[in-house]
Amino acid sequence: MSARIHFVARESAKMAYRTQARREGKSLGEWLREAADEKLAAARPRKFTVEELREFAARCDARHPPGAREPDWPEIKRIIAESKIAGLGE
Repeated sequence: MSARIHFVARESAKMAYRTQARREGKSLGEWLREAADEKLAAARPRKFTVEELREFAARCDARHPPGAREPDWPEIKRIIAESKIAGLGE
């Protein structure tokens, strides 16, 4: 189902939009839809591929020696608290 959208633009802007659309071989409506779709796509959070996530995990694993363990939650809280206290003197 299609819907119409109307918006107010300066005449000079309308002419610039129409001129650019013609340069690209598109109608003004098609050009505006594509511009709006590109804006939406750029605003969406990027989703990572499975391969990108695997590469990230491999880079993280490579930073730690084999057999190294993640600290447990109480240890993580202690490290955070100590870093906050250490940062107070700055």
